[in-house]
Amino acid sequence: MAFDPKKYLINLKGKEYLPVSARLIWFRQEHPDWSIITTPIEINMEKNFAIFSASIMNAEGKIIATGTKMETIKDFGDFLEKAETGSVGRALAMCGFGTQFAPEFSEGNRLADAPQGPSARFAPRPNGASNGGNFNNRP
Repeated sequence: MAFDPKKYLINLKGKEYLPVSARLIWFRQEHPDWSIITTPIEINMEKNFAIFSASIMNAEGKIIATGTKMETIKDFGDFLEKAETGSVGRALAMCGFGTQFAPEFSEGNRLADAPQGPSARFAPRPNGASNGGNFNNRP
């Protein structure tokens, strides 16, 4: 039976959202032989934050997508669980599970690919001086 994401949508701050639990159901139906591995990147109990990474691997062990999430105790009491779950949600979204409903991909006023001016690192240098980071022999 085909997964119907609309059946699981909830309203979150006025927008449709597909919870990670529903994305996991969808993922398991589509790819029962794939796996999700979570890794704590940093857990700091003194500063009350956690960073987790999740990797989605196909049946051959190839990484298909990753996701990372940081959470603080200030924002969520069980910040460890929330960071791990959030990293899984981001990885699933990177695979296309719930992307259209995922606030992770809403950049709001912080566009990840916004045009930037030339970097000082790659600004022209006088007398042929090196800019550093010569990739593939590009000037």
